[in-house]
Amino acid sequence: MAALPKPPVDLSYRFLSKAPTVRLLTEESSSNPFGLTIAAAWSCYGARPAKVENVNKLMDPTLDQGDELRGARRKRAQKLYKDLFDAGHHTTFQHANFVFVLDGVSRLAIWSFFHHHPFYNSEQVSQRYREVSGKVMVTPDLTERQEKVYRAAIDRALDGYRNLGELLAHDVADRYAQVFPARAKARGPEAERRLADAVQKKTQEVARYVLPLATPAHFYHTINGLTLLRYYVLANQLDVPTEVRYLVNRMVEEVLEVDPYFLGAPEYPLDLNIFAQEDTLEYETLDSIGRNIRDGADESFFTEFDAALNGLDSRLVHFDPDAEATLANAVRGVLGVSAESLPDREAIARVLDPSQNEYLGHSLFLAMNSKLMQAMNHVSFTFQKRISGAEEAQNQRHRGTTSSSPVLSAHLREQPDVIVPYDVRRVDAALNEYMETVQGLWDAKNDLLNDGVDPEKALYLLPNSHRVRFYETGSLMTYYWKWVKRLCFNAQREIFESAHQETLQVAEALPEIGRYVNGPPCVLRSNAGTRPACPEGERYCGIPVWRDYSPLTLTDRRVL
Repeated sequence: MAALPKPPVDLSYRFLSKAPTVRLLTEESSSNPFGLTIAAAWSCYGARPAKVENVNKLMDPTLDQGDELRGARRKRAQKLYKDLFDAGHHTTFQHANFVFVLDGVSRLAIWSFFHHHPFYNSEQVSQRYREVSGKVMVTPDLTERQEKVYRAAIDRALDGYRNLGELLAHDVADRYAQVFPARAKARGPEAERRLADAVQKKTQEVARYVLPLATPAHFYHTINGLTLLRYYVLANQLDVPTEVRYLVNRMVEEVLEVDPYFLGAPEYPLDLNIFAQEDTLEYETLDSIGRNIRDGADESFFTEFDAALNGLDSRLVHFDPDAEATLANAVRGVLGVSAESLPDREAIARVLDPSQNEYLGHSLFLAMNSKLMQAMNHVSFTFQKRISGAEEAQNQRHRGTTSSSPVLSAHLREQPDVIVPYDVRRVDAALNEYMETVQGLWDAKNDLLNDGVDPEKALYLLPNSHRVRFYETGSLMTYYWKWVKRLCFNAQREIFESAHQETLQVAEALPEIGRYVNGPPCVLRSNAGTRPACPEGERYCGIPVWRDYSPLTLTDRRVL
């Protein structure tokens, strides 16, 4: 067994009392939702922690051997599971975590459901770094004519994806040579392979904007028992594809194979009250104001929303003007010091200035556990955003910044409504191919809708580039980490530009906070004295951004 890293202080237990104990539950115990829930609940009132293994044995009636007391205890445990659920004591349901491996799932299902909440961990195959073959696409149940329209649009999108890769390659290679001249000039099979691989990754990152949401993905997905129960109840939300209900049912079936009491005992089933689509809050609200998703989009909404953005992709619409004073007061509250001994500016700097806070240069984001840095939670921002589905798929991964994403089927416009990436705008031939590909998908989507296809099926043909409009809110802590990561030159350019817009607005609104929230990881690490400045290793962008850094010239220095 590898030796533990030496701690900075002596961690031997030096108390007169008996040392506390630590026990890691086995996989068999930790994946048993019923046993974990009951054991956790019993531990709240027992003299000692209840054991999951004992609960699991209690649930096996073959071990009763005429012991009526065991049978009575089992029934009490079964009833307690339901009582905990009904009473809302749901923390007990969160101890069981399940790791699912899902394959062949559409990007529509992932965006609209599996990543549409903060309580998950997920690692999906990247369209930025993995070429899409298009051999298999998620295809809903359609008539023969409709399937031909659908398949033709998919094929055109795949042709556009491949064509864009070729059309963009020359411009990307030229810009790559500006950043890495030595690599571009190097000769030999390995050097040429490295150059071709770098160019391909960049071009397919951009070309993926024309891929439809029908493109499948595989991913690891970890959730707790409470989240899975919520999935089960709300898998029929408006415009969430039927595909999701199938997947959620399969996930529940997999858990029931391990633990047949996950949904409650036969005598004490959980009152889940599963919602049909027409009973969901979103459906009823649209219906109450006379809107039908088959009627098409409300163009006045888009006019109002886009005008309010005032030319931005992400506009700061709400913050507390006294946020800096609040942050400083919170810092002083942690330390128990007065404003005289720690003025506002110094208090803020202790948390946000990397030269004073070494935590900021650490590879782990330590703010969640640092008492001083937790003061950042008292400052919040709300942004109005209009970005592509491609960016939103990445934006969702920052689960601390939560959004009210749209009912997409209510946003289906008759004409293409898409983001055009920076790299595409640079090459005329690529721009023409891009718009023709998008138009092909949009025409097919309109054809299917005119033929009476359910809007949820037509959504599969929306390209990644489709615009998504929504509001997003988060604390300074969660935005801070998001901005740091997305201001890196390796980040997708669109989300990089959104992060840059947001930090500039924060700097204008709250200058004392804003001066510390506008740099990428290399700038942060350099200011904290952490080496190397760039943490990306082989993925180094090639530009020493941390030297002579200025947030106002950040976008000008990015080449790729």
